[in-house]
Amino acid sequence: MLDVRYPIGYLFLILGIILAGYGYANPATFNTAGGPLPLNIDVPWGILMFLFGLATVSVSKLDEVRALEALSLQEAAKKTERELAPEDRRDTENNSDT
Repeated sequence: MLDVRYPIGYLFLILGIILAGYGYANPATFNTAGGPLPLNIDVPWGILMFLFGLATVSVSKLDEVRALEALSLQEAAKKTERELAPEDRRDTENNSDT
């Protein structure tokens, strides 16, 4: 099943890159009474969106790795139980004979 954090994270990554790139390519200046104000809100918001997307994808990947680790530990425990089970049976058979 697809984790919804992947597409949302990649969406924010791509939009953040586009928005920051647009902000760097087209510097905005607003004319005020005191003179031009170099305010370009696209760059910081693009960077913020990129960082949010990066964090979302990273958390999703970390969660996937933890789930695989847990599954691997469960399989190892089952394998160990199967390997130890015949020995335990022999021990109980020997104890019942005495």
